[in-house]
Amino acid sequence: MTLAAPPVLDVAIIGAGPHGLTLATHLLKKKPQWRSRLAIFDPQGQWLTQWRHQFRALDIPYLRSPAVHHPDPDPYALRRFATGRSHELHPPYDRPGRELFNQFCEDVVARWQLEAAITPAAITALEPVGKSRTPRLRLHDDQGGSVVARQVVLAL
Repeated sequence: MTLAAPPVLDVAIIGAGPHGLTLATHLLKKKPQWRSRLAIFDPQGQWLTQWRHQFRALDIPYLRSPAVHHPDPDPYALRRFATGRSHELHPPYDRPGRELFNQFCEDVVARWQLEAAITPAAITALEPVGKSRTPRLRLHDDQGGSVVARQVVLAL
């Protein structure tokens, strides 16, 4: 793993889909100082690659979730982003269209400066490290590299 990371990450997020993005933004809102001690791992190396592929392949025109359910910590951010595009919010509950949601997520990534936060790696194994009161996990990737994290979230 070619990772310029600290010796121990505070949080490692495995998966760069909407759930990984949501967790990253919420963590950074609460603990901005974790920016340098947070890592997101995804084989594609970009946000929402698998999500976009699946939505296109299944020809899903809009989300099932209402407009308040999205990766930004502000529940009304998507509605503000959709100003002038109300035709892309589908009844009931203003469910966002696929393209609107994708563009909104790109905006979220840019606003939270998460473009380069992803390490392109497939995590293949997790291994407990140490037996102290604060156990850690070693993440192994498909290239033979590893990194240690205090907390790991599977956002697959």
